[in-house]
Amino acid sequence: MLNWTYDILARIGYHHPLHPAVTHIPVGLVIGGFIFCLVAWIFNRKHLAESAKHCIILALLSVPPVALLGFMDWQHFYAGASLPPIRIKMILAVTLAVLLLIAWWVSRREDRHMSRLAVVYGLCLITVIALGFLGGELVYGVRDKAVASTDSPLVRQGAELFGSRCSVCHYADKSDTKIGPGFKGLYKRDKLPISQKPVSEEAITSQLKSPVGKMPPFLDLTPEQIKALNAYLKTL
Repeated sequence: MLNWTYDILARIGYHHPLHPAVTHIPVGLVIGGFIFCLVAWIFNRKHLAESAKHCIILALLSVPPVALLGFMDWQHFYAGASLPPIRIKMILAVTLAVLLLIAWWVSRREDRHMSRLAVVYGLCLITVIALGFLGGELVYGVRDKAVASTDSPLVRQGAELFGSRCSVCHYADKSDTKIGPGFKGLYKRDKLPISQKPVSEEAITSQLKSPVGKMPPFLDLTPEQIKALNAYLKTL
């Protein structure tokens, strides 16, 4: 059922994770709630405090579906691999849900203190910022190696793919271990780091589809994407 959902989306041209697109809902609502609360506190506008409460309620209601889509992406794109950013995101997601519950409970009290409420809303805001940062690390990654303007479009495509799918676990500019082995000089080595297979496009393609060790499979990668990734790895 899970793969079928992503297969259907891929047929209509959507190859991206589902979770990042819907995270804007709780993030936007938390930001709105914090701003409404802050203005209500500073200018003593009680009706804006009600608007802040409604934002928090909607944010709380959006947490379960957003978490569900995050779980689906984790299983599909990372095969449930227990990567540090994902573990931290899970802890922060639970923390956010608890903070939203506290914010809702405090906001509905008749004797609510706006200063205390602003602090709770602020903690919710800090939590979604942290979640967004970690999500960006997972989805977009960090470009470890600059791509020259003279590089071919295929190499540039491979670099973008490496940044979004591989850089969370692998360095591009050194051979040190990050979560998995670094890839600097990969095509100059005799064997792949984990599988010990001779370095070749065929071996790397096989590793992507049927990995060795804790690496998750990347079954959604097209032959064109794998070709681009190999072209980029050859430049490291």
